[in-house]
Amino acid sequence: MNFKNRGKSYPDTYAEIDLNTLKKNFKAIKNFSNKGSAGEVKICSIVKANAYGHGMNEVGNFLSESGTDYLGTADYEESIQLSDHIKKFSKKNTPVLCLGILTDKKIFEDIAGRNIDVTITDFKIASQLNDFAKSRNTIINIQIQVDSGINRIGFKIKDVSEAVNKITGLKNLRLKGIYSHFATSEIQNNSYSVKQLREFKALVMELEQNTVKFDLRHISNSGGILNFKDDYFNMVRPGISLYGYYPDRKKAVKDIGIKPIMSLKTKVKFIKTLDRNQSISYGRKYFTKSRTKIASLPLGYGDGYSRLLSNKASVYINGGYYRIAGTVCMDWVMVDIGIDSTIKVNDEVIVFGKEYPAYKLSELMGTIPYEIICNISQRVKRIYTGK
Repeated sequence: MNFKNRGKSYPDTYAEIDLNTLKKNFKAIKNFSNKGSAGEVKICSIVKANAYGHGMNEVGNFLSESGTDYLGTADYEESIQLSDHIKKFSKKNTPVLCLGILTDKKIFEDIAGRNIDVTITDFKIASQLNDFAKSRNTIINIQIQVDSGINRIGFKIKDVSEAVNKITGLKNLRLKGIYSHFATSEIQNNSYSVKQLREFKALVMELEQNTVKFDLRHISNSGGILNFKDDYFNMVRPGISLYGYYPDRKKAVKDIGIKPIMSLKTKVKFIKTLDRNQSISYGRKYFTKSRTKIASLPLGYGDGYSRLLSNKASVYINGGYYRIAGTVCMDWVMVDIGIDSTIKVNDEVIVFGKEYPAYKLSELMGTIPYEIICNISQRVKRIYTGK
Protein backbone atom coordinates (compact mmCIF):
# COMPACT_ATOMS: atom_id res chain seq x y z
CA MET A 1 0.00 0.00 0.00
CA ASN A 2 1.45 3.34 -1.00
CA PHE A 3 0.80 5.63 1.98
CA LYS A 4 2.36 8.63 0.29
CA ASN A 5 -0.09 8.47 -2.60
CA ARG A 6 -3.00 8.21 -0.18
CA GLY A 7 -2.00 11.35 1.64
CA LYS A 8 -1.00 9.57 4.85
CA SER A 9 2.23 10.13 6.73
CA TYR A 10 4.83 7.39 6.72
CA PRO A 11 4.91 5.07 9.72
CA ASP A 12 8.06 5.05 11.86
CA THR A 13 9.21 1.70 10.47
CA TYR A 14 8.52 0.77 6.85
CA ALA A 15 9.97 -0.96 3.80
CA GLU A 16 10.47 1.36 0.86
CA ILE A 17 10.25 -0.46 -2.49
CA ASP A 18 11.89 1.35 -5.42
CA LEU A 19 9.92 0.35 -8.52
CA ASN A 20 12.25 2.26 -10.85
CA THR A 21 15.10 0.04 -9.71
CA LEU A 22 12.89 -3.04 -10.08
CA LYS A 23 12.23 -2.09 -13.70
CA LYS A 24 15.95 -1.58 -14.32
CA ASN A 25 16.69 -4.98 -12.78
CA PHE A 26 14.01 -6.62 -14.94
CA LYS A 27 15.44 -5.03 -18.09
CA ALA A 28 19.00 -6.01 -17.15
CA ILE A 29 17.94 -9.63 -16.66
CA LYS A 30 15.94 -9.68 -19.89
CA ASN A 31 18.78 -8.15 -21.88
CA PHE A 32 21.34 -10.55 -20.43
CA SER A 33 19.07 -13.57 -21.01
CA ASN A 34 18.51 -12.60 -24.64
CA LYS A 35 22.09 -11.61 -25.43
CA GLY A 36 23.34 -13.86 -28.19
CA SER A 37 20.19 -15.98 -28.22
CA ALA A 38 18.77 -17.16 -31.52
CA GLY A 39 15.16 -16.51 -30.47
CA GLU A 40 13.33 -14.57 -27.80
CA VAL A 41 13.88 -15.77 -24.25
CA LYS A 42 10.73 -15.21 -22.21
CA ILE A 43 10.74 -14.13 -18.57
CA CYS A 44 8.77 -15.77 -15.77
CA SER A 45 9.21 -13.32 -12.88
CA ILE A 46 9.06 -15.15 -9.55
CA VAL A 47 6.88 -13.33 -7.04
CA LYS A 48 6.27 -16.16 -4.57
CA ALA A 49 6.55 -15.60 -0.81
CA ASN A 50 4.98 -12.14 -1.11
CA ALA A 51 7.51 -11.31 -3.85
CA TYR A 52 10.38 -12.19 -1.53
CA GLY A 53 8.92 -9.85 1.05
CA HIS A 54 8.33 -6.94 -1.35
CA GLY A 55 4.55 -7.32 -1.83
CA MET A 56 3.26 -9.86 -4.33
CA ASN A 57 0.31 -7.94 -5.74
CA GLU A 58 2.06 -4.59 -6.16
CA VAL A 59 5.25 -6.10 -7.56
CA GLY A 60 3.36 -8.59 -9.75
CA ASN A 61 1.21 -5.85 -11.22
CA PHE A 62 4.25 -3.64 -11.89
CA LEU A 63 6.15 -6.48 -13.58
CA SER A 64 3.08 -7.30 -15.63
CA GLU A 65 2.99 -3.71 -16.88
CA SER A 66 6.76 -3.85 -17.45
CA GLY A 67 6.42 -6.74 -19.88
CA THR A 68 7.08 -9.98 -18.02
CA ASP A 69 5.69 -12.99 -19.88
CA TYR A 70 4.71 -14.97 -16.76
CA LEU A 71 4.51 -14.51 -13.02
CA GLY A 72 5.62 -17.42 -10.85
CA THR A 73 4.01 -18.39 -7.53
CA ALA A 74 4.60 -21.12 -4.95
CA ASP A 75 1.07 -22.41 -4.36
CA TYR A 76 -2.51 -22.06 -5.53
CA GLU A 77 -3.57 -19.63 -2.82
CA GLU A 78 -0.92 -17.22 -4.11
CA SER A 79 -1.80 -18.01 -7.73
CA ILE A 80 -5.52 -17.31 -7.33
CA GLN A 81 -4.96 -14.08 -5.39
CA LEU A 82 -2.39 -12.80 -7.88
CA SER A 83 -4.37 -13.81 -10.96
CA ASP A 84 -7.41 -11.90 -9.68
CA HIS A 85 -5.29 -8.85 -8.87
CA ILE A 86 -3.64 -8.82 -12.31
CA LYS A 87 -6.96 -9.20 -14.07
CA LYS A 88 -8.42 -6.27 -12.12
CA PHE A 89 -5.51 -3.84 -12.09
CA SER A 90 -3.13 -4.63 -14.95
CA LYS A 91 -3.62 -3.65 -18.57
CA LYS A 92 -1.99 -6.97 -19.48
CA ASN A 93 -3.60 -10.24 -18.47
CA THR A 94 -0.25 -11.85 -17.65
CA PRO A 95 -0.51 -15.59 -16.96
CA VAL A 96 0.54 -17.06 -13.62
CA LEU A 97 2.61 -20.23 -13.41
CA CYS A 98 2.03 -22.07 -10.14
CA LEU A 99 5.22 -23.91 -9.21
CA GLY A 100 3.49 -25.84 -6.43
CA ILE A 101 1.87 -29.26 -6.40
CA LEU A 102 -1.83 -29.69 -7.15
CA THR A 103 -3.35 -32.35 -4.88
CA ASP A 104 -6.81 -31.10 -3.91
CA LYS A 105 -9.68 -31.53 -6.38
CA LYS A 106 -11.66 -28.88 -4.49
CA ILE A 107 -9.50 -26.18 -6.05
CA PHE A 108 -10.12 -27.22 -9.67
CA GLU A 109 -13.05 -24.81 -10.02
CA ASP A 110 -10.94 -21.84 -8.94
CA ILE A 111 -8.15 -22.74 -11.34
CA ALA A 112 -10.41 -23.28 -14.34
CA GLY A 113 -11.75 -19.73 -14.31
CA ARG A 114 -8.37 -18.03 -14.10
CA ASN A 115 -5.27 -17.44 -16.20
CA ILE A 116 -3.15 -19.97 -14.32
CA ASP A 117 -0.81 -22.61 -15.74
CA VAL A 118 -0.97 -25.71 -13.55
CA THR A 119 2.20 -27.63 -12.70
CA ILE A 120 1.75 -31.36 -13.20
CA THR A 121 3.88 -33.79 -11.20
CA ASP A 122 1.57 -36.81 -11.17
CA PHE A 123 -0.47 -38.46 -13.93
CA LYS A 124 -3.38 -39.34 -11.63
CA ILE A 125 -4.04 -35.71 -10.72
CA ALA A 126 -3.63 -34.74 -14.39
CA SER A 127 -6.33 -37.24 -15.34
CA GLN A 128 -8.66 -35.92 -12.64
CA LEU A 129 -8.04 -32.34 -13.77
CA ASN A 130 -8.79 -33.34 -17.36
CA ASP A 131 -12.07 -34.97 -16.33
CA PHE A 132 -13.06 -31.83 -14.48
CA ALA A 133 -12.16 -29.60 -17.43
CA LYS A 134 -14.14 -31.85 -19.75
CA SER A 135 -17.19 -31.61 -17.48
CA ARG A 136 -16.93 -27.79 -17.68
CA ASN A 137 -16.26 -27.81 -21.43
CA THR A 138 -13.01 -25.89 -20.91
CA ILE A 139 -9.29 -26.22 -21.49
CA ILE A 140 -6.71 -25.86 -18.70
CA ASN A 141 -3.07 -24.97 -19.40
CA ILE A 142 -0.46 -27.20 -17.79
CA GLN A 143 3.31 -27.50 -17.55
CA ILE A 144 5.28 -30.61 -16.63
CA GLN A 145 7.80 -30.40 -13.78
CA VAL A 146 10.78 -32.74 -14.00
CA ASP A 147 13.04 -33.55 -11.06
CA SER A 148 16.47 -33.53 -12.70
CA GLY A 149 18.38 -33.78 -9.44
CA ILE A 150 17.18 -31.43 -6.72
CA ASN A 151 15.16 -34.37 -5.33
CA ARG A 152 12.24 -32.26 -4.21
CA ILE A 153 9.14 -32.54 -6.39
CA GLY A 154 8.42 -33.49 -10.00
CA PHE A 155 8.53 -36.54 -12.25
CA LYS A 156 11.77 -38.51 -12.15
CA ILE A 157 13.57 -38.33 -15.48
CA LYS A 158 13.09 -42.05 -16.08
CA ASP A 159 9.31 -41.69 -15.72
CA VAL A 160 8.77 -38.57 -17.84
CA SER A 161 8.43 -40.11 -21.30
CA GLU A 162 5.65 -42.46 -20.25
CA ALA A 163 3.86 -39.70 -18.31
CA VAL A 164 4.03 -37.23 -21.20
CA ASN A 165 2.74 -39.86 -23.63
CA LYS A 166 -0.29 -40.37 -21.40
CA ILE A 167 -0.83 -36.67 -20.73
CA THR A 168 -0.85 -35.79 -24.43
CA GLY A 169 -3.95 -37.97 -24.70
CA LEU A 170 -5.86 -35.79 -22.22
CA LYS A 171 -7.73 -33.52 -24.62
CA ASN A 172 -8.90 -30.92 -22.11
CA LEU A 173 -5.39 -30.14 -20.93
CA ARG A 174 -3.16 -27.92 -23.07
CA LEU A 175 0.46 -28.96 -22.52
CA LYS A 176 2.33 -25.66 -22.78
CA GLY A 177 5.68 -26.29 -21.19
CA ILE A 178 8.18 -28.47 -19.40
CA TYR A 179 10.63 -27.35 -16.76
CA SER A 180 13.10 -28.38 -14.10
CA HIS A 181 15.12 -26.72 -11.35
CA PHE A 182 18.85 -26.48 -10.62
CA ALA A 183 20.26 -27.51 -7.24
CA THR A 184 23.59 -25.64 -7.42
CA SER A 185 23.26 -23.04 -10.17
CA GLU A 186 24.86 -20.28 -8.12
CA ILE A 187 28.25 -22.01 -8.58
CA GLN A 188 29.81 -21.35 -11.98
CA ASN A 189 30.79 -24.50 -13.94
CA ASN A 190 29.44 -26.71 -11.18
CA SER A 191 29.58 -30.31 -12.39
CA TYR A 192 26.24 -31.25 -10.82
CA SER A 193 24.45 -28.39 -12.58
CA VAL A 194 26.16 -29.32 -15.85
CA LYS A 195 24.87 -32.88 -15.40
CA GLN A 196 21.33 -31.66 -14.64
CA LEU A 197 21.32 -29.41 -17.68
CA ARG A 198 22.68 -32.11 -19.98
CA GLU A 199 20.22 -34.80 -18.86
CA PHE A 200 17.17 -32.52 -18.83
CA LYS A 201 18.02 -31.12 -22.25
CA ALA A 202 18.46 -34.62 -23.71
CA LEU A 203 15.10 -35.64 -22.27
CA VAL A 204 13.24 -32.64 -23.70
CA MET A 205 14.90 -32.98 -27.10
CA GLU A 206 13.87 -36.64 -27.25
CA LEU A 207 10.29 -35.78 -26.29
CA GLU A 208 10.13 -33.02 -28.90
CA GLN A 209 11.48 -35.34 -31.55
CA ASN A 210 9.17 -38.26 -30.77
CA THR A 211 6.12 -37.07 -28.84
CA VAL A 212 5.23 -33.37 -28.53
CA LYS A 213 6.56 -29.86 -29.15
CA PHE A 214 6.62 -27.58 -26.10
CA ASP A 215 5.94 -23.85 -26.31
CA LEU A 216 8.08 -23.34 -23.21
CA ARG A 217 11.26 -25.10 -22.07
CA HIS A 218 12.92 -23.77 -18.93
CA ILE A 219 15.28 -24.65 -16.10
CA SER A 220 17.19 -21.48 -15.16
CA ASN A 221 16.60 -19.60 -11.93
CA SER A 222 18.73 -16.53 -11.13
CA GLY A 223 21.91 -18.58 -10.83
CA GLY A 224 21.15 -20.49 -14.01
CA ILE A 225 20.62 -17.26 -15.93
CA LEU A 226 24.09 -16.09 -14.93
CA ASN A 227 26.02 -19.34 -15.15
CA PHE A 228 24.27 -21.90 -17.38
CA LYS A 229 22.79 -20.17 -20.42
CA ASP A 230 21.66 -22.55 -23.17
CA ASP A 231 19.89 -21.37 -26.33
CA TYR A 232 17.72 -24.48 -26.42
CA PHE A 233 15.68 -23.17 -23.50
CA ASN A 234 13.33 -20.27 -24.21
CA MET A 235 12.20 -19.07 -20.77
CA VAL A 236 14.02 -18.20 -17.54
CA ARG A 237 12.70 -17.72 -14.01
CA PRO A 238 14.52 -14.89 -12.18
CA GLY A 239 13.74 -14.57 -8.51
CA ILE A 240 16.26 -13.01 -6.13
CA SER A 241 17.98 -11.13 -8.97
CA LEU A 242 14.80 -9.15 -9.65
CA TYR A 243 15.05 -7.77 -6.14
CA GLY A 244 18.68 -6.75 -6.54
CA TYR A 245 20.75 -9.62 -5.11
CA TYR A 246 22.88 -12.35 -6.63
CA PRO A 247 22.24 -15.94 -5.46
CA ASP A 248 25.77 -16.08 -4.05
CA ARG A 249 27.60 -12.76 -4.01
CA LYS A 250 31.02 -14.34 -3.46
CA LYS A 251 30.66 -16.79 -6.36
CA ALA A 252 28.91 -14.39 -8.77
CA VAL A 253 31.39 -13.58 -11.52
CA LYS A 254 28.98 -11.67 -13.75
CA ASP A 255 27.76 -8.26 -12.59
CA ILE A 256 24.74 -7.46 -14.75
CA GLY A 257 23.93 -4.21 -12.97
CA ILE A 258 21.15 -5.19 -10.58
CA LYS A 259 20.58 -3.19 -7.38
CA PRO A 260 18.54 -3.81 -4.18
CA ILE A 261 15.01 -2.45 -4.45
CA MET A 262 14.03 -2.62 -0.77
CA SER A 263 15.24 -0.26 1.93
CA LEU A 264 14.09 -1.09 5.45
CA LYS A 265 13.83 2.22 7.28
CA THR A 266 12.94 3.40 10.74
CA LYS A 267 13.49 6.46 12.94
CA VAL A 268 15.33 7.36 16.10
CA LYS A 269 12.55 7.66 18.71
CA PHE A 270 14.42 8.07 21.99
CA ILE A 271 17.95 9.05 23.06
CA LYS A 272 19.42 8.62 26.54
CA THR A 273 22.86 9.35 27.98
CA LEU A 274 24.43 6.55 30.02
CA ASP A 275 27.58 6.36 32.09
CA ARG A 276 30.28 3.72 31.63
CA ASN A 277 29.50 0.07 32.44
CA GLN A 278 25.71 0.31 32.05
CA SER A 279 23.94 -2.74 30.55
CA ILE A 280 21.59 -2.52 27.57
CA SER A 281 18.52 -4.68 26.84
CA TYR A 282 17.48 -8.19 27.86
CA GLY A 283 20.10 -10.56 29.22
CA ARG A 284 22.59 -7.72 29.87
CA LYS A 285 24.82 -8.78 26.96
CA TYR A 286 26.12 -5.31 26.17
CA PHE A 287 27.82 -2.86 28.54
CA THR A 288 28.80 0.70 27.70
CA LYS A 289 32.57 1.14 27.53
CA SER A 290 32.43 4.86 28.38
CA ARG A 291 29.88 7.62 28.85
CA THR A 292 27.76 7.52 25.69
CA LYS A 293 24.38 8.09 24.06
CA ILE A 294 22.04 5.23 23.24
CA ALA A 295 19.40 5.65 20.53
CA SER A 296 16.26 3.47 20.62
CA LEU A 297 14.68 2.44 17.29
CA PRO A 298 11.09 1.08 16.94
CA LEU A 299 12.16 -2.13 15.20
CA GLY A 300 12.63 -5.71 16.36
CA TYR A 301 12.15 -9.38 15.69
CA GLY A 302 8.41 -8.74 15.51
CA ASP A 303 9.25 -6.91 12.28
CA GLY A 304 11.49 -9.72 11.05
CA TYR A 305 14.77 -8.24 12.28
CA SER A 306 16.51 -11.28 13.74
CA ARG A 307 17.79 -11.58 17.32
CA LEU A 308 20.88 -13.19 15.75
CA LEU A 309 21.91 -9.65 14.78
CA SER A 310 22.22 -8.61 18.43
CA ASN A 311 25.55 -6.85 19.06
CA LYS A 312 26.65 -7.64 15.47
CA ALA A 313 24.81 -5.61 12.86
CA SER A 314 25.03 -1.90 12.20
CA VAL A 315 22.53 0.67 10.95
CA TYR A 316 23.11 3.74 8.79
CA ILE A 317 22.21 7.16 10.26
CA ASN A 318 23.11 10.54 8.80
CA GLY A 319 26.05 9.20 6.80
CA GLY A 320 27.52 6.98 9.51
CA TYR A 321 27.30 3.35 10.64
CA TYR A 322 26.38 2.52 14.24
CA ARG A 323 26.50 -0.88 15.94
CA ILE A 324 23.50 -2.54 17.57
CA ALA A 325 23.88 -2.39 21.36
CA GLY A 326 22.36 -5.30 23.25
CA THR A 327 19.78 -7.93 22.44
CA VAL A 328 17.25 -7.22 19.70
CA CYS A 329 13.80 -6.99 21.32
CA MET A 330 10.44 -7.76 19.76
CA ASP A 331 9.73 -4.07 19.12
CA TRP A 332 12.97 -2.20 19.84
CA VAL A 333 16.64 -2.07 18.88
CA MET A 334 19.20 0.07 20.67
CA VAL A 335 22.23 1.65 19.02
CA ASP A 336 25.36 3.13 20.60
CA ILE A 337 25.81 6.48 18.82
CA GLY A 338 28.61 7.95 20.99
CA ILE A 339 28.65 10.81 23.42
CA ASP A 340 29.42 13.48 20.81
CA SER A 341 26.70 12.42 18.38
CA THR A 342 24.48 15.07 16.80
CA ILE A 343 21.80 12.51 15.91
CA LYS A 344 18.33 13.67 16.96
CA VAL A 345 14.93 12.11 17.63
CA ASN A 346 13.07 11.41 14.33
CA ASP A 347 16.26 11.20 12.27
CA GLU A 348 15.97 8.55 9.56
CA VAL A 349 17.65 5.17 10.05
CA ILE A 350 18.44 2.80 7.19
CA VAL A 351 18.41 -0.73 8.56
CA PHE A 352 19.36 -2.21 5.21
CA GLY A 353 19.20 -1.07 1.59
CA LYS A 354 21.55 0.34 -1.01
CA GLU A 355 23.78 1.93 1.66
CA TYR A 356 23.91 -1.27 3.76
CA PRO A 357 22.80 -4.26 1.64
CA ALA A 358 20.92 -7.21 3.12
CA TYR A 359 23.77 -9.56 2.25
CA LYS A 360 25.82 -7.90 5.02
CA LEU A 361 23.19 -8.99 7.52
CA SER A 362 22.95 -12.48 6.01
CA GLU A 363 26.71 -12.93 6.32
CA LEU A 364 26.52 -12.02 10.01
CA MET A 365 23.78 -14.61 10.49
CA GLY A 366 25.35 -17.34 8.37
CA THR A 367 22.42 -17.38 5.95
CA ILE A 368 21.44 -15.92 2.55
CA PRO A 369 19.91 -12.53 1.66
CA TYR A 370 16.70 -14.31 0.56
CA GLU A 371 15.95 -15.02 4.22
CA ILE A 372 16.58 -11.44 5.34
CA ILE A 373 14.16 -9.85 2.87
CA CYS A 374 11.55 -12.62 3.01
CA ASN A 375 11.37 -12.40 6.80
CA ILE A 376 10.26 -8.76 6.96
CA SER A 377 6.88 -9.19 8.64
CA GLN A 378 3.46 -8.06 7.51
CA ARG A 379 3.23 -5.41 10.20
CA VAL A 380 5.95 -3.50 8.34
CA LYS A 381 4.17 -1.31 5.79
CA ARG A 382 5.43 -1.48 2.20
CA ILE A 383 5.64 1.92 0.54
CA TYR A 384 6.21 2.03 -3.22
CA THR A 385 8.16 4.77 -4.93
CA GLY A 386 9.12 5.41 -8.54
CA LYS A 387 5.82 4.55 -10.21
